[in-house]
Formats: sequence, structure tokens, C-alpha cells
Amino acid sequence: MRLLPDKFKLAMSRDLTLANLHDRIAELRGDRAICKLHEPLRYRDFGKRELSYVDAALFVDRAASALRDLGVRQGERVGINTSNNVDLPLLIFAIARAGAIAVPMNYMLKAGEMEYILGNCGAETLILDREVFEANVGEKRALPGITRWIAAGPADECPQGFVSLDDAMAATAGGGAASLDPDRPAAIFYTSGTTGFPKGAVMTSRNLLTAQKIGAAVIPVGPSLTGLFCLPAAHVMGFGAYIIGVCVGLKAYYMRHFEPRAVLEAMEREGAELFVGVPAMYAMMLAEGIDKYDLSRMKMFGSAADAMPEEYVEAFRAKGTLFKLGPYRPKAFFTEVYGMVELAGIATLKIAILGLRYPRGCVGWPLPPVRVRILDEEGRALPPGEVGEVAVSGPGVTRGYWGNPEATAELIRDGWLRTGDMGKKDRLGRLYFVDRAKDVIKCGGYSVFSVEVEKEVLGHPALADVAVVGVPHPLKKQVPIAVVTLKPGEGATEEEILAWCREHIAGYKCPRAVRIIAPEEMPYGMTLKVRKLELRSRFGDLFAGEEWKGKEERETEPVA
Repeated sequence: MRLLPDKFKLAMSRDLTLANLHDRIAELRGDRAICKLHEPLRYRDFGKRELSYVDAALFVDRAASALRDLGVRQGERVGINTSNNVDLPLLIFAIARAGAIAVPMNYMLKAGEMEYILGNCGAETLILDREVFEANVGEKRALPGITRWIAAGPADECPQGFVSLDDAMAATAGGGAASLDPDRPAAIFYTSGTTGFPKGAVMTSRNLLTAQKIGAAVIPVGPSLTGLFCLPAAHVMGFGAYIIGVCVGLKAYYMRHFEPRAVLEAMEREGAELFVGVPAMYAMMLAEGIDKYDLSRMKMFGSAADAMPEEYVEAFRAKGTLFKLGPYRPKAFFTEVYGMVELAGIATLKIAILGLRYPRGCVGWPLPPVRVRILDEEGRALPPGEVGEVAVSGPGVTRGYWGNPEATAELIRDGWLRTGDMGKKDRLGRLYFVDRAKDVIKCGGYSVFSVEVEKEVLGHPALADVAVVGVPHPLKKQVPIAVVTLKPGEGATEEEILAWCREHIAGYKCPRAVRIIAPEEMPYGMTLKVRKLELRSRFGDLFAGEEWKGKEERETEPVA
């Protein structure tokens, strides 16, 4: 064990929990930097632009002790909504260390959305910073179920009627070593609510740490590299990326928000070597123009949360350099993860490195001990090559939805989590993501997979992003349409883009209409995944006029 790299020691450790992870890592790495901050924390004892692993462990311990001193009880649900600086993930660990259950929320949520989540899990304690309170809550009576209001951030910004966490942390010496049952609920991560009200996925330390620490061991990067972090840590993907980073030993340049120009400038200025984002982030950076920036030090790019176009992967890989050996400078490698909130992040992993290539749509192999099956509508396992619902078992599978046994029973059957995703496996065991079941478009007699069409539409050189959705049609029941945003300076029209689609895409799945919207109108969720439900609602009456009835279609296909 003594000669093993830190990340392998952590991967093999069976007693890691959210309560002791930072203690263990501080023992291994001491005063090495864990992060450099784009914006300092401004807490009284932690007002630095750079934190060490020891600093992070001390912050978690002091915050946990302060929460206990303020009356937070064992097993109590504690809501937390701050503006995505590094204190957000640290406070999630602190809540678990205090024996409570953390309920992270995205800083963009409004008071009504927060009220539903807090009421659903029965939270009476809420940690906010002044920025989120003033922008999204406004007054305490907007959240009537909260009885203990705690202000994150500097004491001099504590809103009236709040208790300052800064003051409480300064008044405690810390609580020392903490124990936590790895199978006890430690956090509740809420789904995005794209198909109804959000549901709270209950997570234990084992759920949240197992796949992440194994992923950290498998990904071919070592300590002392600089990674750029700007994912929302209130989402399981961002929180999982934070865990992987600290297990590997990276130094993170931590940015509160994603803005394409600022991120590209930071990559160049800070000499970043790793970046993990979602496909929409990559689309926005491509639209900004990556050739204007020196990204040659980048060794790894990563993505999750949505299907990643191969064109994006190759464009970014070509900008980086994995290593230098005389004139030989291979491209950066690209890591993709398939997962979801209910799986605590990682289920499958795909690493494109050197000459290793994958078929289109492949999202990699299950990360042991995760197992993946493809099921038909009766729940029977399908053979390789056949499309069905993806089902997953493994240590990341949620304990269930908080207070919702009916939805839990529908989600988890015989120990297998039904993802609601359509996919297939090949004979090598690799998983292929096809589409979300709810996004499959039933057009005439065909099933049209929106993800597949999106990749094809993105071949148009003027487009920055695209979402393909199905809308009602008087003849076909449903037809696909493409909602697109343009790259800066492009002037393509809807008619020109539609004509291009008809030329390049098979008739049965070709969009029947194109709508151009401004980038700020694309309804991205907290992980920048498009909320297609909103687009279906916005454009749902596109073909509702009487003039469409009986109109001949351009292509021949069976009519359902």
C-alpha cells in the first residue's frame, strides 16, 4: 500500500464516507493546493484565493461543528443553496459530517421551486448566501416551512434574521474525527423535474463515493495537474466531478459560473490541463471560437449529462496535447461518462485516447462493479444489438425517492434501476445511448430518435446548438422539428437550414420545420441540458392549422 499512488489507496479504502473523506485526503496531501479560486470565499478564517487540502478539511470540520452548535440534529434534512463557490461542496460534506442529510439546490431556483423541494423532504434548516436570498427568495415568509435560517459567506453580509455561519465557525475549534455509517442517507439530490415535480434521490456515502473513487483510479491522470471546475456542485454530476478531482489530487481552478469566453480565457491564463463540462458548454465554446485561444496544455476533456457529438470531441482533442516526445505530440484524450442523478453519477466510462476510437453513439463500458442490461417492455433481457430500456445495478443506485414509495417501486425492480433511457449493447459489452424514452418521436410508422437527428442537424456549419423534439401533427400524430441557435455572425434562415436538412437527412426522420431562437431562449437546465418539455409546449401548435389537414408529405412513409 505504501508504494501505491494516493488515488489507488483511496479506491481500495472501504471505510471512506462523506464525513471523513477530507480528513483522509489531508493526511495524504497536507498543504498541497486543492483549489485556486476565481473569487475568494471571504469567510473570516478562510478568505484566501488558494486553499490547501488541510484548509479544506479544516473548513469541513469547523462548519460541521458550527452546525451542531446551532442545533442541527442527527438525520435532519438541511437545505443548502449558495452561489456555487467551493464552499458549496465543502458544506455538503460538512452537513453529512454533522450527522444531517444535505439537500443541495441550484442557485437559479426561485422561491416557489425551493419551497416545493424543502417541503417535500421536510427541511426546517436552510443555508443561503445573501446573493441567492436577495435574488431568488426576497423575504423569509416565501419559505414558511424554514425555522432555522443560516447565512453562508462573510458575517458582514448576513441578512437580518439569519445566523451567520461565518461567526459560528469562528467560535468553534472543530469537532474532531467523525464517524458515519456508509449506508446511511447522507444527501438528497433532486431531479430536474422535466416530466413533473422534482423527485429526491436519496444517496448514501457508498452511493456517492464508490463509482467516483474507482473512476478517479481508472482515468489516466495524476496529481499536481490543474483542472478547471465550473459545473454546478448542487447537481450530482458537479458534486461527483469534485470528488473525482480530490481523489486524483488535482488542483482545481474554481469558477462559480460558466461563461464561454471567461472559461476559455481562464484555460489559457491558468495553463489548465483538464476540463469537464456538458455538451452545451462545448457548443458554446465552439461558437465563441476556440482557435483564438492557446489550449495546448490541455491533456483531458470530459463530458457527461447528454449525448456528445463526435465533431465536438475531435475539435477539442485537436487543440490539446497529451504529452510531448520530440516531434510526437498526440492529441488530448476525451472521457465521457453515462449516468444520472439516481445512479450517483457514473455508470459507464469511455476514454478516447491515442488511436482508440469508438462507434458513433457508444458511451463505453460499465465501470465495475456496475452492471448494465437492456430490457424489453416486459422486462426481459435483450440480446446484443437490440434496442430497449437501459437498466443498471451497482453501488451507485439510489436508495429510492424520498417519501415516494410508489415512484421508487417503479424506478427499482428486482434490484435493477430502470433508467428510462433507450440503448443497446454490442458483443463487447459496450453500451450505446439511443435516446430518452420520453424523447423518442413516433412519426407515422417510425420511431425517430431525437439524439440521432440532432447529431445530423449539427452538421450544418451555421449552427451552435440544436434540440429536436416531436410536436403534434394532424396526419402523422407526431413529427420532428429542430429548434436551433446560430453561431455569432451567422445569418442562415430557417428555410435554408430546412433545405439543408432535407438534402442530408433521410426523409422519415428529417425535421419538418426549423425554428431559430436566440441563445438565451434555449431552455437549459442546471446542467445545461435542454428542457425539451418546454420546447414541445412552446412549439406544440406549429402544425395545428386546418391548412395542414390532408396536405401531402414530401416523403413516402407509412401513416400510423
